[in-house]
Amino acid sequence: MKWLFLILGFWFIPPSLSAETISLQPAPGMSRAELHYEKLVKNPKAVLVLCPGINGSAARRIQSEAWRKWAVENQVDLVGLSFASPLEAITDGSGYYYASQGSGAKLLEGIQQIYGRTPPLLLYGFSGGAHFVSRFTEWKPERVLSWCAYSADWWDVPKVSRFLPPGIVACGQWDSRLGASLLYFKQGRAIGKPWLWIEVKKAAHQESSQLDDFVRAYFSAMLEHNRQSSPAWVDIDTKEITSEPLAQSQPTLTARFPHVSLYPQWKRVHSP
Repeated sequence: MKWLFLILGFWFIPPSLSAETISLQPAPGMSRAELHYEKLVKNPKAVLVLCPGINGSAARRIQSEAWRKWAVENQVDLVGLSFASPLEAITDGSGYYYASQGSGAKLLEGIQQIYGRTPPLLLYGFSGGAHFVSRFTEWKPERVLSWCAYSADWWDVPKVSRFLPPGIVACGQWDSRLGASLLYFKQGRAIGKPWLWIEVKKAAHQESSQLDDFVRAYFSAMLEHNRQSSPAWVDIDTKEITSEPLAQSQPTLTARFPHVSLYPQWKRVHSP
């Protein structure tokens, strides 16, 4: 109940403690398989998995005040990915970037150990983390409520699926990965994926606080089931709202919001 967290008009955030760590037996092609977590809420609606750059750890990321506050407000728990692979495994398709090769099963194994069940997943990954997020979502779309993959260097071709979790493909305006990322978005939209494209204004290959803010708002909209009945469509070049029939006839030029209330914030962060 929200009133339990409300003190003098502010959300109560549990004091930041050292995150707990669960260590798993690495899958073939992996040298480290750990998850960092804090149980911020009881019976979370979903678990947000934050996925850092190549061979990184999100232990500090889940200590972020902004993410913790958002998680408590939305009844979500935070998990920080800490996977690693030798560079040759990352480039030859056997490393943790490739969720279907074992790393995805390790994430699910760890979530099961932490919670004793399999809550819906929200996934947000930057760079190497975007590689993992995009491929996990393709591998197990039925496990994913929503996701954002920000600035991967190369992408697999998206496949037709019965499950279509809405998500965001993003890349910095000044990032050399922009072309590959936009192509992946267009390939997904060509087969009807309900995706949103963001070309992050004045950003190179770097984490972005303005994108973080938007992703939090996007995930909040996905968690509010009543909002999923009011999607909106937008032209990614003109940044204008468009109609669903036009989006269906020109899918690679258009993108989808789970709710139209996100549109003004998207216009601020997206710069085609």
